[in-house]
Amino acid sequence: MKTFVAFFAGSAIFGVVTGVAYWLIAHEEATGTVLLGCMAAALAFTAAYAVIAEKNADLPGDDPQETPERAAGEALGIFTTHSAWPILVAISSLAMLVGMLWSPLIGFSGLAALLLCLWRLGAESARV
Repeated sequence: MKTFVAFFAGSAIFGVVTGVAYWLIAHEEATGTVLLGCMAAALAFTAAYAVIAEKNADLPGDDPQETPERAAGEALGIFTTHSAWPILVAISSLAMLVGMLWSPLIGFSGLAALLLCLWRLGAESARV
């Protein structure tokens, strides 16, 4: 889990640095800066969610002395394989991003749908 969080947090920092550099170089083109900022925000959200959701996890894969042979067959956590919420989160995110480019109405609708889907996904994950 620590590797997962470090990977996503590092990628989020890369997105922020790239977004700032893009804004300084092409400050007349705001779309690229906004999209790089959204990428960084999504990666930071994923890292923060992993920290909050698995803060008490003690996975053998986090042990630096662990070999892949010994870690084989470890429990990786609980995954909701029959839930439609992750797909709906992706569709809502796409609608929000499309709305940022073309229509504020679509963007706000996508944002509302995204918040609703994240709320229901969290509620469903809490029950598992």
